[in-house]
Amino acid sequence: IGLAASKESLRSVYEDCMVPVEQLAGISQRMLTNRLLLETALSRVSVDTDSQGHPVLVWDATYASHVADTIEKNISMIDVQWQAYLAALRTPAEKVLAEQYSQSRGAYIQEALRPATVALRTNRYAVTQKIAVKAVALYERTEPDLQALNQWQFNVARAVYATGVKRYENMRLIALALLGFSVLVMSWLGWILSDSIVNPLKKAIVVFRRISNGIYDTDITVSGRDEISRVMRALGEMQEKLGTDEEAIHQLAFYDPLTKLPNRRLLRDRLQQAISVSTRNHQYGAVLMIDLDNFKSINDTQGHDVGDCLLEEVALRIQSCVRKADTVARLGGDEFVVLLVDLGTDEAHAALQAERLGEKILATLNQPCMLANKLHHPSGSMGLSLYLGKSVSIEDLLKRADMAMYQAKDHGRNTLRFFSPEIQASLEARMTLESELHVALSRNELVLYYQMQQTNDGNAIGAEILLRWQHPEHGLLAPDHFIPIAEESGLIVPIGAWVLRRACEQLTVWRRDPKTEKLILSVNVSARQFGEPDFVRVVETVLIETGASPERLKLELTESLVMENVEDTIRKMNVLNQLGIQFSMDDFGTGYSSLGNLTQLPIQQLKIDRSFVQNIASSRNDAVIAQTIIGMATNLGLAVIAEGVETQEQRACLEAFGCCVFQGYLFGRPMPLGEYEALANGLLEVGTTAY
Repeated sequence: IGLAASKESLRSVYEDCMVPVEQLAGISQRMLTNRLLLETALSRVSVDTDSQGHPVLVWDATYASHVADTIEKNISMIDVQWQAYLAALRTPAEKVLAEQYSQSRGAYIQEALRPATVALRTNRYAVTQKIAVKAVALYERTEPDLQALNQWQFNVARAVYATGVKRYENMRLIALALLGFSVLVMSWLGWILSDSIVNPLKKAIVVFRRISNGIYDTDITVSGRDEISRVMRALGEMQEKLGTDEEAIHQLAFYDPLTKLPNRRLLRDRLQQAISVSTRNHQYGAVLMIDLDNFKSINDTQGHDVGDCLLEEVALRIQSCVRKADTVARLGGDEFVVLLVDLGTDEAHAALQAERLGEKILATLNQPCMLANKLHHPSGSMGLSLYLGKSVSIEDLLKRADMAMYQAKDHGRNTLRFFSPEIQASLEARMTLESELHVALSRNELVLYYQMQQTNDGNAIGAEILLRWQHPEHGLLAPDHFIPIAEESGLIVPIGAWVLRRACEQLTVWRRDPKTEKLILSVNVSARQFGEPDFVRVVETVLIETGASPERLKLELTESLVMENVEDTIRKMNVLNQLGIQFSMDDFGTGYSSLGNLTQLPIQQLKIDRSFVQNIASSRNDAVIAQTIIGMATNLGLAVIAEGVETQEQRACLEAFGCCVFQGYLFGRPMPLGEYEALANGLLEVGTTAY
């Protein structure tokens, strides 16, 4: 009877205790999966630019919809498991815990998960971000209620097992008292039962405790076929499944799903560890920030699948260059980070080691690779920053490497740059200059210079307007000192509008004088300025308010600007053409426009870039390019002008090729308005000039 009761107790444990435990474990697993799926969907973004050149976040809408479907499915499966669990509630205490969880779970689903699936399917990234923050708070409020139920089930299981053990012990004592004459037999039987029931029960309790603490690697050996063995086998299967799910969740939380590299979260943890170790052993480490060159063009022209293949290849190449102790992580997009440790106690030696490894990585990245049956030549720009102990925070360390990386991009890309105090000082000076540029217009510090444009027979036809900044401390600054800052900050839009207005005002003044009424002014238009939705309206307004002749105004557009959004560019150019405004393509030959696109553009002039003019007399390639541009312009019925003409030899070559309009130091440097007008009036009166 005692043995039968013991077996019945064990069967009760298996049938009554294991099922609720598995149900709650499944619910917990799917709740955590929903949370991580939402975070993963938010991480699947890349940076792009809109039609106006503004940076925007591009969300992976397909993946977001897939995540929404998966979350909905998990909610339904949790409902099924929860209803099954509720149907088997036993005690008032358990019902109280279940009611608490039902309420917190209901709030979590209705206030977070349901709105999140709607936002995911409607591709509302900002809304999803806000919901995700709320989802984390609700999840952290719900999870303790579920854990309380879990703990209650484990306590029940332990109590039942303890009852079974006690029953067995009582049975054994009674048997010994009644059957004293069979002590040897009963002792042997007791040993058998202890080995087959008590020890497995104790092992099961240990396994339950380890599972409740998140440890899933306990070795469970089962050899029999009785109920205990069935319980242990089921426990082993549950432990293995929980371990597998835990590993999958860990991968989602800490690793990039595409490259399988550590993500930003795990990188920060590794950085914290590395800084702590560096503090103890006084050895330098380094952070290398890598950004692929021209990755956006690959995505735009060949598709994201090819871009993803390139990212996977880059990840493998970087990993092949580093040591096992180092970490390679992907921050997102085409940005990678390499964390180097234990580079020695000497700063110069550590810097040399880091530089050599960085050069090795860049050389490896430069090797050609086949993607989608096409040969690619990837390259990257790298920023490097050393660290020693806690001398710098994680945020500042990554920021320094990032600043150094942008220095590398500014120096031609496919290169490496160290972060240094000089870099920091340069960036701070740049920020100061940007701040001062904000008030330069209101303080009348911006001035216009004019560079002569004339024909081969010495007639002045007009000028290109060039901007200068009369800085109160630094003196007269050329455009390359402040135009890039104006572009990045958006100040180029009001500055460009001011230049346009001043040019039109000057054309109005010249129109009153027969000597200057036919002069043309060329005004450079930046991509940021041209991309503004109201650019055409601004030009029309300036012409009306100043009374300038549109035929005397020429707008110079760069080749890269024209090719950025061809349809929008053509639309705007056609409207302005109808007003009488002419267009010149600046720096022609340095971009990537096709002849097909060129023939669609309503331009009136091509401008040969100075880079081809500089060596036109000594370089056959430059001469051929210049001659080709001139011939193409002639065949398309376009005028052509060469800039950067500085010598008689250059002018003679260009004239021989058929170019009859020039701009450059040979004919006059950029000069203030008064000097230009004096020079232009002299040419207009004499009709010739000495070369």
